[in-house]
Amino acid sequence: MRSILLTTILAFAAASAAVAQDSYKGDVAVTYDWVRTNAGPGQCGCFGINGASVSASWNFRGPWSAVTEIGVGHTSNASSTGKSLTLTSYLAGARYYIPHPWFEGAHKPRPFAQVLLGAAHAGGGVAGVGDGTSGFASRMGGGIDVPVNSRFSLRVIQMDYYLTHIANLTNDHQNNLRVGAGIVFR
Repeated sequence: MRSILLTTILAFAAASAAVAQDSYKGDVAVTYDWVRTNAGPGQCGCFGINGASVSASWNFRGPWSAVTEIGVGHTSNASSTGKSLTLTSYLAGARYYIPHPWFEGAHKPRPFAQVLLGAAHAGGGVAGVGDGTSGFASRMGGGIDVPVNSRFSLRVIQMDYYLTHIANLTNDHQNNLRVGAGIVFR
């Protein structure tokens, strides 16, 4: 887990250094996230988690970008048990900006699709053995950025299928839906 955290910190440090360069082509986004998650299979046991994430992307070839992201979400009443859950994810992957010749102008929307892979850590009263456990995580989905000016955009929607494999005493598999919105700095 420490190596994942160290890798993520180094990736964000590289992004910060790249922002200072004139040739940098990428963005840093801060988003509010809501995750609809499930505790185990069979009955839903579904609940919502509120949180935030910070991501950085680097454009490396045409519409393709490399992406890193750290996200944290929390609920104080997981599965109506009255116990808390904090879910932290460390992800990296690729983003593809979808070409759209039908829109014109400075404020044309920029739709994208992405795939991120990494790890997640669950902590709190319902987090499994020893009050905390880690496992594989992935997200597949996309969103739309709408430019406000040359430096800022609004991420009006981002929606992802969010798969986690974290111990849950049944099958260690959670199918989640993540919805977010935020601000993007280019």
